[in-house]
Amino acid sequence: MKPISLIPATLPAMMLALAALSAQAEELTVQLRGPALAESAGFLVAEAHGYYADEGLTVHLRPADNTPPFEALARGEADLAVAWMPTALVARENGLPVVNIAQLFDRPALRLTCLREAGVTGAADLRGKSIANWFNGQEYPLLAWLNRLGLVADDSLSGVALLAQWPPGAEMLRHKQAVCISTLSYDPVAGEGLVELDPHSQGASVLEDGLYALSGQLSDPAAEDRLARFLRASMKGWRDATADPETSARLILGPDPDPDALQRQAGMLRRIDGLLSVTGALDEGEYRRTVENLRAGGPNAVLRREPRGAFTTAISDRAAPAASAATTGPDPTPLR
Repeated sequence: MKPISLIPATLPAMMLALAALSAQAEELTVQLRGPALAESAGFLVAEAHGYYADEGLTVHLRPADNTPPFEALARGEADLAVAWMPTALVARENGLPVVNIAQLFDRPALRLTCLREAGVTGAADLRGKSIANWFNGQEYPLLAWLNRLGLVADDSLSGVALLAQWPPGAEMLRHKQAVCISTLSYDPVAGEGLVELDPHSQGASVLEDGLYALSGQLSDPAAEDRLARFLRASMKGWRDATADPETSARLILGPDPDPDALQRQAGMLRRIDGLLSVTGALDEGEYRRTVENLRAGGPNAVLRREPRGAFTTAISDRAAPAASAATTGPDPTPLR
């Protein structure tokens, strides 16, 4: 007589179904920053090369638009947002509990490109001049720079006049609608008689592109692991994007790209390579310098209070061990 089985015949099938469900990719929605595709190339390349799928993730990349970067987080439409650090710190001071979980670019790109014929050869010559700049939170790095220079954006002869910059900003220079425009080191303006000013020379630079999540998402170890896997795959995508700029530019632009657009995006990726973090880990010294610059200026300071709990290294620390295995070469850069 055969022994009676106490295991229902359907249980193996149920166990297989549960295993299949647990193996399904976890989802993340990410609000990108822009508007240039090259500014999001690492994520797009990681998606195209299957790096997110390799980490068990299904990632939805929301294209950049004209809305403030953290609206998608606040409305629950995204799990992560890519944004400049000053925008994030101001949003946090105003009540949105955003936390930096990684720093994609560890060197800033903001520059001012000015007309030499207007008498600008250095930052000391900005007094009384008109400067075009982006808004929606992108004005904070420039305001911090002006504070370091002792200049107030009050349209006076002893301060500066700030104008809204419309694309392409170079046209505002050509038509002399502004003496200076805001530019990025990876997307410079070409032309005769132009002077490029770098806030770093006045000790006024601030960190820019980072990854941000709401603090409530960081209390769950499973969520922390998911974000670490996303960071690991994204930095791999960024390394690929900058290692082969032309191929990456073709990938992000799609089939039969416009030759001028292809050249511009590939050029941006070549220059982004010098700004990119190795692992996405935040340099705490650079964070402190950013806060110091944003708090300078007395009553005109961008930040009113010292931030608390504005960043975590837990995600980049967790991503680091596997990331080190992906680093090639005889002498890989040590991971933090």
